[in-house]
Amino acid sequence: MDAKQSMELETWKQRRQRLDALIRDDPSQQRRDPAEPEKIMDHQLYLAAKEGDVDKFIKALEDHCAKEGVSLPVVLDLRSPSESTLLHAAAGIFKRVIFMLKFTRHQWKTENDDIIRAIIDFFPEDQISGANSRGETPLLLAARAGKTSAVELLLPQGNPRITDCTGNSALHEAVKNRHYEVIRRLVNADPHPLYHQNGESKSPWYLAVETGDLEVLKCLLEVPNEGEDERRSQTPWDFGMPPAHVAVMHQKLDMLTEMWEKKPWLFQLRDAEYGTPLHFAAYANYLDGVKFMTEKFPKSVLKQDSTMLGQDRTEGYLPIHVACMMDHVGIVKELLQQWPDPAEFPSRLLQNILHVSARHGSISTIKYILKNPKFGHLINARDFEMNTPLHLAALHWQPSVLLLLARDSRVDLKLVDMNNMTALDVVDFFVYSLTLYLQRLTRIILQSAGTPRSGELAIWKPNSRIPRKELEPPDLDIVKEEVNTSMVVATLVAAMTFASGAGIAIFLHKAMYNVFVISNSIAMYSSIIAIVIFLWTQIHFPHAMRNALLKARLPLLVALAAMALAFMAGVYVTVTKLAWLAIVVLVLGSVALFIILSLYLLLYIPLGSNNRLIRRFTDLIILIIYWVSVGKEGTKGAFNS
Repeated sequence: MDAKQSMELETWKQRRQRLDALIRDDPSQQRRDPAEPEKIMDHQLYLAAKEGDVDKFIKALEDHCAKEGVSLPVVLDLRSPSESTLLHAAAGIFKRVIFMLKFTRHQWKTENDDIIRAIIDFFPEDQISGANSRGETPLLLAARAGKTSAVELLLPQGNPRITDCTGNSALHEAVKNRHYEVIRRLVNADPHPLYHQNGESKSPWYLAVETGDLEVLKCLLEVPNEGEDERRSQTPWDFGMPPAHVAVMHQKLDMLTEMWEKKPWLFQLRDAEYGTPLHFAAYANYLDGVKFMTEKFPKSVLKQDSTMLGQDRTEGYLPIHVACMMDHVGIVKELLQQWPDPAEFPSRLLQNILHVSARHGSISTIKYILKNPKFGHLINARDFEMNTPLHLAALHWQPSVLLLLARDSRVDLKLVDMNNMTALDVVDFFVYSLTLYLQRLTRIILQSAGTPRSGELAIWKPNSRIPRKELEPPDLDIVKEEVNTSMVVATLVAAMTFASGAGIAIFLHKAMYNVFVISNSIAMYSSIIAIVIFLWTQIHFPHAMRNALLKARLPLLVALAAMALAFMAGVYVTVTKLAWLAIVVLVLGSVALFIILSLYLLLYIPLGSNNRLIRRFTDLIILIIYWVSVGKEGTKGAFNS
């Protein structure tokens, strides 16, 4: 033993003697005398413990015991306002070392477990694993701070399975803060917390991947556990979100590789919807992850999940179906390399990739399938309920999909499902209100494509020979609001045109003044006619109110167009002596009038026309209406069809 070690041993012997001297001979006084049970810890003691200097701390203990006349066990029983003991205070701190290096002041954190080493033997075992008001134990605080030696001192009597108020164990904290040595000691002492979920349903596995630190993950993967892996693989929900899924979410290919080499059973774990990591990669559009897993675990291509899409039933989607659902064409192409015929990839309801794409409105995927001649047999394929892709698109009101399918000559519009319903029958069956625009657009597209009803076909028990339900009346409040808004507009037009009706006689010889008078008169009388029609809506009969609203649309639009023309003519007459300004007025007025008339004509174009020339134009109108209804994402890719 060298001189330095001898001096250190002597120093610790003296420290122990000083602490022993603070314990009274009478054991009966060690817990009660004379401290009050409700008394909190002296803040000077707490600060001395957090400072980390063991000799100053022992001196503070000596001074406090002498001043208060209490023994050491009584002082160690005291708690801070957050119910932390002196062991908590010492466990969660680092000693700061400040030194000069080449004229530069540097500050480093170094581990300091001297205070814990000095007082741990004076704490009862139950207090060593005791928690403060936040549920934190000294071991948890030491793990969070990365104090390896302190963790070693606390582990024999501390319980690593205790969690704080957020559900984090000491291992959670060590993983989150990337303390490699602390992680190794904790998992070697007790691997059970590896599988514990915190309040966010995150296990240490999840946090290890979330940190993005491969070394942290390696610390967990290298734990020997004598068959624990196999037992845990049978209860995958112990993990919360499995680590392979998390690596896919964060696109960490290096972590996926490490997991495959060390613990390949992690790829067998499923998420809450029973999806494999390949399902998740297809969902997240992670192409590298898909390539990796199809190479390492090719059978995962044929694993079904338990996706719930309504009616309390699971769809049993394969990874390729998930990619179709999310419209990830690149993933679909990659998965099709595993088997060239996509008909060999049915869901639990026997739906192929075109069924799934049509159901979810995946425009890009549908265009890819329709353009590939090898997939022609999918176009009219039936699922378990004899639905074709066209039926599913109609059932789920996907107008942009129907524009692709119904216009394709290979699609058989006459096919019926198990209820003897064509795609048009399906729409008729579910449209109950005049205000359901998506359903109405769906019907218009099918009708314009020439889709028959089953009553028009020579089949047994056709569905549509049964009288259809009459459409439910439109919502009275909605119609009233439309009527009130339109009536206000008509009234304003009448008032403005009346106010500007008094002309100036000196302009009678000017042609544009005549245009002004005529347009102003048309606007005035048309708005009055619209107001009179709106008065019929006071009978409060929904269908009558709706019809009156439709009838008043024409005179109101004429009034608006005539008012715009009158304004242009009136301003032109006023500024006619300034040529450039008169030209600007004419151009602006003409553009505005063109826009008004264009929007007006759109309301009266027959969207359900069977004429091919008109239909190409109306398809664009339908897409615009659909885009306005559901937003840009709903029609993504459809404008290029």
